[in-house]
Amino acid sequence: MKKRILFGTALFMMMLLPVFAAPVERSSWSAGISLGTSAQAITQFRINENLDITAGLGLDFFSQAMYGDIEANNKVWKFDIQEESFDLSVGGGLLFGLYDNQLEVSLYVPVGVYYSFAEDVIPLDLYFHAGPTIRVVKGYQTDLIGFYSYVGALYRF
Repeated sequence: MKKRILFGTALFMMMLLPVFAAPVERSSWSAGISLGTSAQAITQFRINENLDITAGLGLDFFSQAMYGDIEANNKVWKFDIQEESFDLSVGGGLLFGLYDNQLEVSLYVPVGVYYSFAEDVIPLDLYFHAGPTIRVVKGYQTDLIGFYSYVGALYRF
């Protein structure tokens, strides 16, 4: 129950953050939500136009466990679909989860597609990430190789 309260509070705060951040000048920080194998509140720091660091904390849907990740993403290609611009990114990250007091840690390689709305429309990025995982510390799952995927939105403030 405490995990759900903590998760709900964190998610609520992350959803309200853009409302309070809107009047300030734009920065390299973004905040948002990510849905996939878990529901997460996430934050992103854009180091430069091609490289960013993202961290998330949330709740795993399948096991009702606290789950988090930290990853670095590097844009490797920009492409257009019907005059809309998209970015392809590749990176590396660390997933961790606490399942019935068992720690699980995995390394993963996220491959993602990003779409950014124009600043004058809404400062929002939509993305899809997917990739393989390699379990370094096995918790409740015993297989070495896994897979994950996320769909998310980041508000740039």
